[in-house]
Amino acid sequence: MTEERSGGWSGPEQRRHRRVPLGVPITCSAGSTERAGTAENISVSGLLVRMQSTFPQDEQLTIVFTLPGATDPISAQVRVAHVVPDVFLGLEFSGISPDAQTSVEQYIQNNGSAEV
Repeated sequence: MTEERSGGWSGPEQRRHRRVPLGVPITCSAGSTERAGTAENISVSGLLVRMQSTFPQDEQLTIVFTLPGATDPISAQVRVAHVVPDVFLGLEFSGISPDAQTSVEQYIQNNGSAEV
């Protein structure tokens, strides 16, 4: 289990993959609890989601979002990798279809000049 953070993100940079801005609505659910947020950025390994009421670290979630310009939503399983309570969730893909993974990779490749 990784350390839970409160307040702003102040830890060392640990990104392994390039992230690009996303800015789309996202639904996150665990069991019967469903919360809406905004997917701020995306990488091949996960997303950063802004959310007013966050989930606990290491929680397994199902997410649904649509990439800009796409018509079909992406549904995936994720793990909450880090939390800034009631502000951000760092989500790590734990189950994503090959087609959805390809769509994410293509989106990142096509929008790589806007890296965050």
